[in-house]
Amino acid sequence: MPTRTAALAAWLGGFGMPAHSAQAVPDDAELPYITFTPVSGAWGDGEQAVTVEIWRRTGSEAEANADAEAVGRALGLGGVMLPCDGGGLWVKRGSPFWQAADSGEPGVKRRYINLSIENITTF
Repeated sequence: MPTRTAALAAWLGGFGMPAHSAQAVPDDAELPYITFTPVSGAWGDGEQAVTVEIWRRTGSEAEANADAEAVGRALGLGGVMLPCDGGGLWVKRGSPFWQAADSGEPGVKRRYINLSIENITTF
């Protein structure tokens, strides 16, 4: 079974672009890609806020918005369970779910997504 961070990276990578821990983006990474904060915690720690950012070079707000909406559709109303070492991660929408954010680079759109993750794990 994958680690918690690897499970989240694999799920986010299913949106058609690579997903990297925010602290480990390769220097040669090409847009589009996703960054996320790593997952920690264990059973009983409660929900944990996790930030996901989608980075895309485009002039289209609609295209960038569609990336964030795809994550929302995949989560649905009840979230998803991702199997990992020691159990699973229950990934749900955070609040606010997503918003446009300044990328700091012309022509690059960034969407900031809030997730709420509950560790259903033994460690």
